[in-house]
Amino acid sequence: MIKHLKYGLTALALTVLPVLANAPASHATTTSAGSSGSSGARAAVSTFRIISRFSNRCLTANGDNVEVTDCSARPVSSQDWYWQDTKLVNYAEAKCLDVRNGELDAPAQLVGDCHGQANQRWQWHGEQLRTDVNYQCLSIQNRGDWSTHAGINLRNCEDTATWQRWYTQA
Repeated sequence: MIKHLKYGLTALALTVLPVLANAPASHATTTSAGSSGSSGARAAVSTFRIISRFSNRCLTANGDNVEVTDCSARPVSSQDWYWQDTKLVNYAEAKCLDVRNGELDAPAQLVGDCHGQANQRWQWHGEQLRTDVNYQCLSIQNRGDWSTHAGINLRNCEDTATWQRWYTQA
């Protein structure tokens, strides 16, 4: 009986240890590296929320989709982002914010292969987040949909468009 227990504990340890090894030590300061070619090592980063000036909702990952939802009390890592060079990476998904196929007026999406091409490079221009692929701005769908879970698209930047204005919060 002890022999069988020994094998069962070994199997349990082999199952649990990889999960524990990859668990973040602290949500606020540690996340997976998430870059292509990564060996799964952990790297310390500072996370932040990206919040809409239009609705005061947080930019949130939902699988491969990006939407705005009510900002939750911490820790909710699907609403946490960090910079990796000029790429915006979602903490929960370890995927990069991406313009689908680099198209004009495309939806924003999350892609696991953080290759750093122009469709994954972002820059702040005042309170607007612009992509390097077509210089369009991150926008709430339908020129400012008030609904929770409103989708995120790329549109031509407009100086007065509040649905294209964002700010960050640590």
